[in-house]
Parts: sequence; C-alpha cells; structure tokens
Amino acid sequence: MRGKGMIDGLENWRESDHRERALLMHLLRGDFQGKAEILEQMSSVEVMRISPTGSLKLRSQGPLAIVKDNDAPSPRPNDHIPIESFYDDEAPNQKSIVRIARLVRLALHVTNGRISELEVYKEDGSPIRTDPYEVDLSKVHFY
Repeated sequence: MRGKGMIDGLENWRESDHRERALLMHLLRGDFQGKAEILEQMSSVEVMRISPTGSLKLRSQGPLAIVKDNDAPSPRPNDHIPIESFYDDEAPNQKSIVRIARLVRLALHVTNGRISELEVYKEDGSPIRTDPYEVDLSKVHFY
C-alpha cells in the first residue's frame, strides 16, 4: 500500500495496487472511442507515482487506441485526454460557497495510442485532502 504523497523512485515501475486499479477502471466505465483497446492495455499496465498529488505515469502493452479529446485538448504533442473526471475535496463538516476551488481533477492521458498518465491536480493548487485512491468512487463525477 502506497503512502499519501509518496513518489516512486526514478524508473521504479510496478504493478498498480488495488486502489489505483479500482480508480482507473472506474474512469474507464463510460463509452468512448478506443475503450476496448485501453481495457486490453490495462491487463499489462505498470505504474509509477510521479507527484505528491497522486499522478501516475502509465505504461502498457496491447493494441493502440485511437481516441478523441473529451473536452479540452491536451497541450502535449500526440497526446489526448479521452476521460476527465472530478471529485469534491471537501473536508468533513466544512461547507464553502466557492466549490470550484475544491475540485480535484482526474485526466487520463493517451499518448501515441497508449495510456500514459493519470494526471491528478486540484483546481486552486492547494493541498489535496482526500487522496484520489481513497475517495468514494461514487463521488467521482465525469464531464
């Protein structure tokens, strides 16, 4: 089990743990172009945590996926973001009028036909209170 905020060592590829895999599979549940190929890639996926927010670098084998950007195109060359989701990073017993600042964004990147990163970031850049791999998946919403 990975600790909150832990970053894997340089080129320390490993199998995804059960919480990382559960979140990735949850993100892949909708219908989108390239889904079948990405699901096949998931059978061999290896991960490396690359940021304290929980972002994962991904690598896999399997057929290449042709995907389209979900909403906002990726600024990276040959990269697409077919799935974007979010959850509210609200602390228990704390209510705020400005909810957008609390949103944690999850973006699955596909580069050159392969899943390449799960990008995790908070809209306002503040620390994430609820680890993306510990959040109740029913609270992860899609754009």
